[in-house]
Amino acid sequence: MKHANYIALSFSIGLAPACGPGPDKGAPSATKAAALPRPVFEVPAGSLLAVIVQTGLSSQTSRADDRVEAHLAQDLLVNSTIVARAGSAVRGRVTAAVPSGRVKTRARLAFVFDSIVVEGGAEQPIETQAIDITADDTNKRDALTVGGGAGAGALIGAIVDGGKGAGLGALIGAGAGTGVVLVDKGKNIHISVGGRLSLELTRALRIRL
Repeated sequence: MKHANYIALSFSIGLAPACGPGPDKGAPSATKAAALPRPVFEVPAGSLLAVIVQTGLSSQTSRADDRVEAHLAQDLLVNSTIVARAGSAVRGRVTAAVPSGRVKTRARLAFVFDSIVVEGGAEQPIETQAIDITADDTNKRDALTVGGGAGAGALIGAIVDGGKGAGLGALIGAGAGTGVVLVDKGKNIHISVGGRLSLELTRALRIRL
């Protein structure tokens, strides 16, 4: 008996569409609407993302694989469409942190950003030029070597004299802003919270919204 009921139910469901009113030919079906692909927006390789640092970093206290947090300084647009809003998280990690030594060890701090939160809240991987900063082996208190491409070259800030807060006004690259890179009396390198960086995409970022 149960078996007969099951067959009857299945049969009724199978016939239901045929018994009801015909489909509205003027409107797309739900199946077709669901099948429509979402548009893909591409941010090309070489683009610069302006971000504001939210994690303080130091060649003296940071460690490899420490997480780094920043957020977009302005909306990221592709063809007038916002694909990531100002304030969206941009995340990365420290790749090297070497404190200044008493003899010949030069301070080094390197980090890279590898993900961004796009419109809609999804976190998406990105590939950016790593930023690699080494304190020069020199008596000049404002001497640094910044490695990387255009993005790292646009890393900017006043290099501060001996931690006393006296800005030397030395600019690295052609960006704008102050207080990104600081050097203390022991020649250790520090990245300050609130500083602005320009990150260069090394691979196109494709975002499906």
